[in-house]
Amino acid sequence: MQEQELVKQLQEGDRNAFDQLYLLYSPQAYRTAYFLTGSRADAEDVVQETFVQVWLFIRQLKDSSGFRSWFYRILTRMAFRKGSAGKREIPDADVALLADRGSEGDSLSDLLLKEERERIRRAVDSLDEKHRAVIVLYYFNEFSTKEIAGITGSLEGTVKSRLFAARRKLQKSLRDHTDPAGSSGDTDINRFWKGSSI
Repeated sequence: MQEQELVKQLQEGDRNAFDQLYLLYSPQAYRTAYFLTGSRADAEDVVQETFVQVWLFIRQLKDSSGFRSWFYRILTRMAFRKGSAGKREIPDADVALLADRGSEGDSLSDLLLKEERERIRRAVDSLDEKHRAVIVLYYFNEFSTKEIAGITGSLEGTVKSRLFAARRKLQKSLRDHTDPAGSSGDTDINRFWKGSSI
């Protein structure tokens, strides 16, 4: 069934449509919330609270084709609220999980790629929430700068400026934390998001 049709059914109070949208959106919503909050528990809370808001306010959505942007606007605001409520800190156990460390059978290139992903995750996590949000929404969720402007309630020029600044901060952070093996720090962020899992 088409997503827009599910949204229309949800606006009519169809619980089954809600369940289907939850199944469709929750995996990526959780990963996005995790990248924004830096905490598994907070990410779960953010996703749950976002879907509660969706259920309560879906009738206010005028155009069903705008559901995705509307959904991520709610999720981003919830994540910001959760992030400002407490200090963002990733426990060692979470860092180990985030690193996607593999089994003994991993090749050297696989291990190096996983180490590179962990370095980028740490660099993204070090950004303030506004810069982190545009990076996550642009690279991970593949929103356009115009869509991100709608989600964050900013001007498109502001989004582009934040994206530019965030990229520079990431590059500097990665260069400052280069490993002894001589990684350049100019890591391909696109490659990180495509291979990323939580």
